[in-house]
Amino acid sequence: MDHASSYHIDFYWQSFVAGDDRSFTNLYQQVAGNMMAYGSKFNIDRELVGDALQDVFVDLYLKRDRLGINIKNPKAYLFIALKNNLLKKIASNKKWQFQLLEDKGAELEFATEYSIQDQLVEQEVSAEIQEKIKRAIAGLSPRQKEIIYLKFEEELDYPEVARILGISMESARKQLYRALKTLREIIDKKTLTNLLLIFLKKSQ
Repeated sequence: MDHASSYHIDFYWQSFVAGDDRSFTNLYQQVAGNMMAYGSKFNIDRELVGDALQDVFVDLYLKRDRLGINIKNPKAYLFIALKNNLLKKIASNKKWQFQLLEDKGAELEFATEYSIQDQLVEQEVSAEIQEKIKRAIAGLSPRQKEIIYLKFEEELDYPEVARILGISMESARKQLYRALKTLREIIDKKTLTNLLLIFLKKSQ
């Protein structure tokens, strides 16, 4: 999956807020695919994700004059807006309410497929190791899976990840550490090292 360039997103955002309607279209084209992919990770109907995506951009256009130019990370802002819209839709739709737990720390399930798994196939990593990694990732909590996705797939910094998840930056760091520690307990050190090298290579 091609990942939206933060530079282009920032440029189109600033131009759009300044009044350039063409930049609104460019912004949508630049980031909509990533937003759709992120929303679809929550194991809910893609149509619902698509509706939420459209709501975010309609709302964005209507509220342009109130946005200002001080939003430091438009990509994180848009991801937060999408997630909040999805949660509102789920909360108001009985068909999807079962996916929300009653406790305060309720989390939506988060899909475990990452582009990293395609790279493992391309690099001819053995089927046995691929299965180990798949099982290890499946054993992570929804929040841990989401942090890995945002950090390594979307290549966001800790402050941005923290904002999207509504937690402190320190908490984001700790949860990623715990996720990697959990993986270490399931797969051997060499496999985990190779996994991290592939993750880091794709972000260079």
